[in-house]
Amino acid sequence: MDRKYYSSRKGLAGLTLEQLYAKLQSLYLLFRNRDYFKGNAGITETEDIPAGIRHEAAVALTFELFPIYEWSEPEITEDHVFDAIEFLHDYVSKPGPWVAKTTETNWNYHDYEGYDDDAGRLEFRQKSNVFLADYKSGYELAADGMIQMRGTDGLQHVLNADIIPFDEANVDSKVRRAISKWKGRHGTEDDKKECIRDLADVFEWLKKTKGLASVLDGKDDSALFELANSFAIRHHNQKQKGNYDAEIWYSWMFHFYLATYHASVRLLIKKEKGKEGPTVGG
Repeated sequence: MDRKYYSSRKGLAGLTLEQLYAKLQSLYLLFRNRDYFKGNAGITETEDIPAGIRHEAAVALTFELFPIYEWSEPEITEDHVFDAIEFLHDYVSKPGPWVAKTTETNWNYHDYEGYDDDAGRLEFRQKSNVFLADYKSGYELAADGMIQMRGTDGLQHVLNADIIPFDEANVDSKVRRAISKWKGRHGTEDDKKECIRDLADVFEWLKKTKGLASVLDGKDDSALFELANSFAIRHHNQKQKGNYDAEIWYSWMFHFYLATYHASVRLLIKKEKGKEGPTVGG
């Protein structure tokens, strides 16, 4: 069961780095003891970590991963914990039924019928995300096995809404890339600015080639481009504002653009299908 309990639901938890690492320890032991690392890594509760997996970890990571349940360095960093979670996600797999087997030499034994990587990784993500959400502003282990920022409560639905098929090359792929970069855990202020610029460019393309103005109120259409230009996101001029809190305003602008994108594309699709609908902001 992976539901959140009272303190997490109320935002009272706030894990420290040491507590986050302790959660990783428990997570590793839970899946190891259930043989979820046996299929891809040969790790069980009673069998040591094979040399091949130790070598893989040594090459891929900048610190000693095994044994993960011991403090193997004087200091464990946030990057160490996140890298370890991503590494373990690559090797987890769910064991199938326990069945009788026979070798070619007629030796009888019991083992798992097989392993399901997708099912194992899904369970690993679900349990990881229960506590990752409580660290700092909130993180999550995505389906691609990468840890990213989760997004502020109330805005997560905007970040996680489906990118419906519209124009893969000029719209869909650019929006997905902007979201992925925005949620990246190492994103800089310049990265955030670039994400906003990418979304503004999508609107520019929609305006020039898809008749964006036909589904938006005139004031809303103008505001989309004035916003990016006024805050020195796209073009530079003397009237631009420069002394603003980028951390706060960039977040507001990005989510505003993203929410407007979701509405605009759906209205454009509706228009292309020949159906009339109310305009946004009218």
